[in-house]
Amino acid sequence: MKFPFKTSISILFSFSLAYSSLGQSDDAKPRYEAHWAGVDIGVSMLTNEDMGMEFANNMYWENDIAQSFFIHFNMLEYKIPIFKQYLGLTTGLGWHMNNYGFKDDYVLSYNDSVVTANQDLNQEYDRNYLSVHYLSVPLLLDFATERLTKKSFYLCAGVVGSLRIGSRTTLRGKYENGDKFNNVRRAKFNLNPIALDATVRMGYQSWGLFATYSITSLYKNDKTVGVYPLRFGATLNIPSIGKDKSDEGRSFEEFEETIDSL
Repeated sequence: MKFPFKTSISILFSFSLAYSSLGQSDDAKPRYEAHWAGVDIGVSMLTNEDMGMEFANNMYWENDIAQSFFIHFNMLEYKIPIFKQYLGLTTGLGWHMNNYGFKDDYVLSYNDSVVTANQDLNQEYDRNYLSVHYLSVPLLLDFATERLTKKSFYLCAGVVGSLRIGSRTTLRGKYENGDKFNNVRRAKFNLNPIALDATVRMGYQSWGLFATYSITSLYKNDKTVGVYPLRFGATLNIPSIGKDKSDEGRSFEEFEETIDSL
């Protein structure tokens, strides 16, 4: 079942709204705006140990950027204030889906001792990519000029730890007789079960930009050369929610207006 983009992120907002309201009484102190909850969209590049794009002896790791997109649903967030609204530590929870496209009809292959990719000279593929899903938890030093999203600039830097929860490859195309195929293979592919990324996030109000660089290799160290994803893209933040119920209504209206403009 496929959901429209607006419906999906409206559900995400409602889930975050319900979570943020738990445990807050009428006389509770207002929470400060964190900058994690929302939707991240962008592209990924695979780099070598020197942060270069070339893999001289392993050309199959030079990914197709046009097929290497990602979408991150960051569902929960909480900011621990250090100095009022200006500085704090932000943590939360996210579900991250990262795709890595292969060039020149290379097909991912693995066994107990190695992970590699072999070029298929007999078949062309319209889509050929690896998809990896993670549960992610950030630890960010979060600077903001205002308590709430409105008229606030923000800058965050820190790390994101992730646990792999699924992975698959997708091969899509046509046979010589015109029949279409869509082959999906689910496996671990010698992927690292744990990922650690360094990240920087910045923006104004509900919109922002971010970049992440993986400190850990995409694959297990003894199975292939080091492969380190570099990601960058745009983010749509969920508005901050205060203790006042009227603030919640305004936040949802502002969020819907942002979704309509997107």
